Amino acid sequence: MPTIKLPEETEHGDMVRKIDAMIREISKAPAMTPSTRALGLRPSMLMVNHQELAHIMATRTLLNLQKRMIALAVAATNAASYELHAHTRGLQREYGLDAGQIVELIATIAHVTSINVFENAIAAFNDTAPVRAQDPSTPVLLEVRAKLGSVPRYFMYMAGDPAFAKIMLDREVATILEGEVSRLNKELVAYATSVVHGGKMSMVYRAESLRQLGMTNEQIFEATTVVSVYSKNCAFSTGLQLEPTPA
Repeated sequence: MPTIKLPEETEHGDMVRKIDAMIREISKAPAMTPSTRALGLRPSMLMVNHQELAHIMATRTLLNLQKRMIALAVAATNAASYELHAHTRGLQREYGLDAGQIVELIATIAHVTSINVFENAIAAFNDTAPVRAQDPSTPVLLEVRAKLGSVPRYFMYMAGDPAFAKIMLDREVATILEGEVSRLNKELVAYATSVVHGGKMSMVYRAESLRQLGMTNEQIFEATTVVSVYSKNCAFSTGLQLEPTPA
């Protein structure tokens, strides 16, 4: 349950209710959310929350659908149940994603999380056995290049265990390259996941993949601002232990 007693909507004054109405035009929330009820205790903070939401969700170079997917990735990566519930429901309600497509997105986040954990541990081995970069001519890396078009740097370390690298390659293909959700949108989700985890090799690879799919640096920067704002929202809702609202 929340760590504070949240004011009811009727306990807030006209200013808070006015800001809430503007937020709900963007978020499509059916009622004042627990997050707004909490922020309403400090109206100036609530106003800034509206300003940043209005800015990042304004149609510029990314679709709002893509921004919702990024928000889902940030929520799942931060294990923020309140935000995770809200963005899953938003994707289903506003954009018509079915259960299978939600599974694809979450599987993408889980796949990239696994890679990020691996690559963040590489530094501990100082590029010596058993984790050191393998020669690009290693058979499994030739297969990686054939299927992905290039060799992400983390695969050069995974190739120290060829069977493990092959499993990761098969999972990359099944998770990112196949399915109903577009490759572009999955790469955005993968990029957002890597940014939250600080997976440098993954960030570089996913950003380059996005460029290869036609995205510009301006679009990738916009995606990064979305990651930043929703990371803040996750910290806020988790810090107060806000509970998901009913569907």
